[in-house]
Amino acid sequence: MTQETNNQPADTIRYGLLKGVIWSNPGKDGKPNRYTVNYVRSYKNPDGHWKDTTSLSEIDNLKLSYLVPKVVERIIELKSSDATADAEE
Repeated sequence: MTQETNNQPADTIRYGLLKGVIWSNPGKDGKPNRYTVNYVRSYKNPDGHWKDTTSLSEIDNLKLSYLVPKVVERIIELKSSDATADAEE
């Protein structure tokens, strides 16, 4: 049995250098899709290349108070879209 892998996030919500990366995980046995989130901060390394880190400063954590509700809102939209697509099948 071949399992199809989708390495693209369902969506990415940004706030400044912070981002919430939303991943969709297919539901099993008729259950709806589940969503997970990675919160990361982008930064430039000494060579000038953009990188991401999951290590967040206290200021970054304060900024998460704005980002998290936006991510939750987007997951609700994605779940609603999933339910509509399932109903149409």
